[in-house]
Amino acid sequence: MIRTIRILWFSVTPSLFKAYSNSHNGGGWIASLERIVRQVSEIELGIAFNFADENFVHEQNGVKYYPISQGCLETYKKIIDDFKPDLIQIFGSENDFGVICGKTKIPVVIHMQGCLPPYHNALFPVGMNPIDFVTQKGLSWRYRYIGLRSESAFRKQAEKELQTISNCRYFMGRTDWDRRLIDLFNPSATYFHCEEALRQSFLDGEEVWTGNEDGTKRVVSVISRPWYKGCDLILKTANLLTKYTNIDFEWQVYGIPEMHFYEHKYGINASNVHIKVMGTATEEELVKALCGSSCYVHSSYIDNSPNSLCEAQILGVPVLATHVGGISSLVKDGESGILFPANDPYTLASLIKQLCQDKEMADTLSKGARKQALLRHDPERIKQRLIQIYRHIIHENNT
Repeated sequence: MIRTIRILWFSVTPSLFKAYSNSHNGGGWIASLERIVRQVSEIELGIAFNFADENFVHEQNGVKYYPISQGCLETYKKIIDDFKPDLIQIFGSENDFGVICGKTKIPVVIHMQGCLPPYHNALFPVGMNPIDFVTQKGLSWRYRYIGLRSESAFRKQAEKELQTISNCRYFMGRTDWDRRLIDLFNPSATYFHCEEALRQSFLDGEEVWTGNEDGTKRVVSVISRPWYKGCDLILKTANLLTKYTNIDFEWQVYGIPEMHFYEHKYGINASNVHIKVMGTATEEELVKALCGSSCYVHSSYIDNSPNSLCEAQILGVPVLATHVGGISSLVKDGESGILFPANDPYTLASLIKQLCQDKEMADTLSKGARKQALLRHDPERIKQRLIQIYRHIIHENNT
């Protein structure tokens, strides 16, 4: 008889507990992973997460949810004592939950998301610095303050993260990049490869990429607020396409409400270069937009395993992505997408032009992307691998 194991997650997002409260475009992979784990009868799951709630614990659909209003080690210990897990899984080495490492006898595995030291290194695009947050127009006072503090805040948090990594024995990840970082910062640690779960709307296969052969060519990107996400690259590239080609295009940018700061900084008006800022979107809206696009562009200056890129691939969208961080583990250059140098709007503009004009090339990249992504994000394979990792760590700590 297989013994039931108790797994306690620590996450910054509420997963499937009031999942509607999380409006991020590219998020949801932890919630998707919860759906997979719920299917495993031999796992009892608890999830602790940052969320303002007066109750200590809720139980829904066989899962215990622990909303954390004010995070600290004593609160985390109280949750651990209540749930009594066989294994603790922390999502993200950059989060404050890392203080748990070394403070409990229960084995802890950190599921890598990003890693702040390399992000700090690529925090600002070329030609941009904190002084811009004082001199440039287009930012609220809140974001001016965040911008001015971002370099020092990132540096301090990165130093804290390195301490967390050095205190942890087990790690899970999904790219060569995060594996190499763990080997660099904690060579004695054990690293397990486990792929990422995607949102169900992208897995269903009811809609896949067909492209838009006639009329306006549509380019899609999903980004967020941080300066390293490449909003400036999108503006510069759209400007080049407008100035040097006769392509009738529209660049739909999801995930941000506006880009006024970058427009003022670089003297480029988004609407004048055919950029349409779309704001946040539902899963269904993103699926529709991606399936009717000419290509997807991932513009970040640093990233590990962005959901938005993986979701585009699994729909069969031809992707163009910066060759940074863990992206080369997701995109096989020339087969399941095309990699281009970060901060190179000239190469990117040329590639977009080529994809818009070369249907055979687009179809080849589409087939390669979908084939690779369907295998990589197969829920059954992820489930079996996760169980294998859990049992390996628990067995190793019980012998």
